[in-house]
Amino acid sequence: MEIVVLFLTVNVCLAATNLTAPKPPQYDLSDIVETSYEMREEANKIRAEAFELVNRALEIKEETIATREATLSSRSELERSMLETLTLVNTHTAATAQNIAQIKNSLSGITNRLENLEAKVEANVQTTDIIKKRQEVWSSEVRLISLYKMTDQTSTHGGYHSGDLAVNGQFVFTAAVPGSTGMLTHQMTNNNPNNKLNIRLGGLFRIYRVKVWNIRHCCQERLVGTRIYADHRQIGVAVQTKSLYEFNVSEEDPTYARSITLHQELAQFLHVLEVQVWGSGPFLEDDLFA
Repeated sequence: MEIVVLFLTVNVCLAATNLTAPKPPQYDLSDIVETSYEMREEANKIRAEAFELVNRALEIKEETIATREATLSSRSELERSMLETLTLVNTHTAATAQNIAQIKNSLSGITNRLENLEAKVEANVQTTDIIKKRQEVWSSEVRLISLYKMTDQTSTHGGYHSGDLAVNGQFVFTAAVPGSTGMLTHQMTNNNPNNKLNIRLGGLFRIYRVKVWNIRHCCQERLVGTRIYADHRQIGVAVQTKSLYEFNVSEEDPTYARSITLHQELAQFLHVLEVQVWGSGPFLEDDLFA
């Protein structure tokens, strides 16, 4: 009986519920279908975009992987190059250090040699100074430098003698007799001008004085006008008749020469008893002390 009552009660409640519940809205089937198509197309579109994004992401991933591989390869190449460079630098550094050590040793040896050389040079300088002072003292002696030296003259007259008699140290004041001891030296060509007597000194000497001894027995005036040269430098002229001419060279104006020349420019005989040249030397061209 309770079961029947419960059943009836449930039915009554259900009936009441059906009476009070609102009715569901009514939809058009075509609208629903159209909406479904639109949603499917939208879904397909979204799915296509999703696939495109996935593909782009995959491409980016591949590019990233390729870039990473290239970066790693470049890094590896750079590291290898740096390693080779460092190895080469270390090798060169070691070689350079060795070369520097060798150079230092060579420089040390050169320095020692230079020191020894400087000491030797200093000793040689002192020796040279001593020799130079001795040479200066020796060369400062003024002496007769023309005796028995070689001579030349432009001509030799008749039976008289050559220019060597002008430097033989003999003085004969008697008359000029052919075949005698010979007091006369002259050169001439029929009284032609420019007769010369040249005395070769045999070296470079400093000239202090030239003495010309004229003949005594006659014709002393023939020597007037004769010019005396030390090489090409005139040091005197016979301007008047004398038995002895002295031509001195000033100490303030040193004169060096290899020869002494008597030059008679006039058309006249040139004859002398003796020519004496006083000087010091000989010297080298770069060894002049005045």
